[in-house]
Amino acid sequence: MSTYKLTPLEELRLEKKRQREERSIASQRLSYQLQYLNDNWGSMLAKGLTSSVKTKFAETVDTLSSGSPNTVTPFVTRKAHPWAGMAMASLPMFGSIVWKLSKPAIIAFMLKKGSSMLFSRKKKKIR
Repeated sequence: MSTYKLTPLEELRLEKKRQREERSIASQRLSYQLQYLNDNWGSMLAKGLTSSVKTKFAETVDTLSSGSPNTVTPFVTRKAHPWAGMAMASLPMFGSIVWKLSKPAIIAFMLKKGSSMLFSRKKKKIR
């Protein structure tokens, strides 16, 4: 029994179809990722900032407590307020809420300013 071989033209058509399917899947994946970034950029930014501040603070504390000769003498700090930890933990959620509330106002303001710059009428001087 002989197997049917594809002609070069049929192979190209099949490859073209396969490439279209891969492109549509990649396009959907990219749109999902962009939508996720659009929805969560505020919380991701706040998480990044809080983690960088925490690591910088930890490095500073480690440097001060190690007692190396080039460090400043340790200073006495008061204990952190118990609510400070919860406030830092809720920053991502707060950033997301603030962005969702302020985004329409910012967009409207930018559009109003842009349209006034593009289509402004010159004011006549009143004598």
